[in-house]
Amino acid sequence: MNSEFDLLLENLIDFNEFSKIQSELSSIVSFSVVTVNTDGKPFSSLSNFSTFCQLIRSSDTGRQACVSCDNYALKHSLELGHSIVYDCHCGLKDCAAPIIVNDVLLGGVLGGQVLVNEQDRELIDTEKLAKQFHLCKEDLDRVVSEIPVVAEDYIQRCLRFYSFFAEYIAEKSYKTIIQQQLDRETIERIRQQQIASAQTLKRIQAQMNPHFLFNALNSIARTALLDGSEETEQLIYDLSNYLRYTIKNTSDTPTIEEELNNLNHYLNIQRARFGDKITCHINVEDSIRNCHIPSMTLQPLVENSFIHGLKDCMVNGIIKIDITKTNKNHKNDILIQIYDNGCGISRNIIELLQTEENLDNPASGLGLLNTQTRIKKMYGPEYGITIDSEVYAYTKIDILLPVTYH
Repeated sequence: MNSEFDLLLENLIDFNEFSKIQSELSSIVSFSVVTVNTDGKPFSSLSNFSTFCQLIRSSDTGRQACVSCDNYALKHSLELGHSIVYDCHCGLKDCAAPIIVNDVLLGGVLGGQVLVNEQDRELIDTEKLAKQFHLCKEDLDRVVSEIPVVAEDYIQRCLRFYSFFAEYIAEKSYKTIIQQQLDRETIERIRQQQIASAQTLKRIQAQMNPHFLFNALNSIARTALLDGSEETEQLIYDLSNYLRYTIKNTSDTPTIEEELNNLNHYLNIQRARFGDKITCHINVEDSIRNCHIPSMTLQPLVENSFIHGLKDCMVNGIIKIDITKTNKNHKNDILIQIYDNGCGISRNIIELLQTEENLDNPASGLGLLNTQTRIKKMYGPEYGITIDSEVYAYTKIDILLPVTYH
């Protein structure tokens, strides 16, 4: 990796956005989480920490001991090449997942703060800890009694979660590093039209609607309460895969099959949120599943149906997606139709599709406008989006694309 780049989490990750995601995920899965830099010093807030660990870290010497312990665990996990379970300096079971990009350690995700045997509680020497960290022994006795005792499979679930979160941070960091390299090495050689198209695509890929993210996380929380851990784990995997596709998909034109796979991860999360209030039907001709289409074509338009068309839907909401061949332009083309029986689209939004102005106006249907602009720049004016909509009745979006195989 190029040494000219300052490989610090502080320079690669948006702190405010990241802290919100960490806090939300931590409260949902009920695991303690802290993200640290390579020295073991916290980069994020201390999410869902136990009262015992909060008390230890309230002391300057205790906090430094925790940082040193986290640093040692992180370096050991790097040496082993995978996440680990370890005993912290106070005798609790903790987990450490390294954040690694191109074999360089950027930091780690840590947590746990539990016991696996009740007798381990008696091994915590509160008198020694009180003297060592200048704390009140009575307070230590109280918080030691609150440390949860868990089964081994709980520790393994913690470890999988921390590994997933570390991988997510690594992917976000890698994307930032690559973008920095492109900015420094190639931006002057790229034609202006290519720059405009790449920026539009990057804006779509990077713009994960925060309302969707937090609604998804709330759905996972509700599912955890009602259905137990297995369905929760699957929903987290769906969210993980959705985020991974959004971050790592560098191809301008993935296959229809790849786009559908990503869409299904999105729909699985929305089903958990809406239940049977909204149903989605997908019909695709098998012969065109390997055709290539612009990246992030389907999901933003289906999201429009959820957050605009069906946002007030209480029952019997329907989304239909049909992908077929057509000779509408007297050519062998692909027609994607997305229908919903929601509140419809106003005439002024439909008219905006005829221009490339006001792309940054959030009220103008950003997903529709960006997709329309990209398609016309890639394939020409005969291709793109048309809308048939009746307010308070339905919306049908037609996307016409050429058949393209790589």
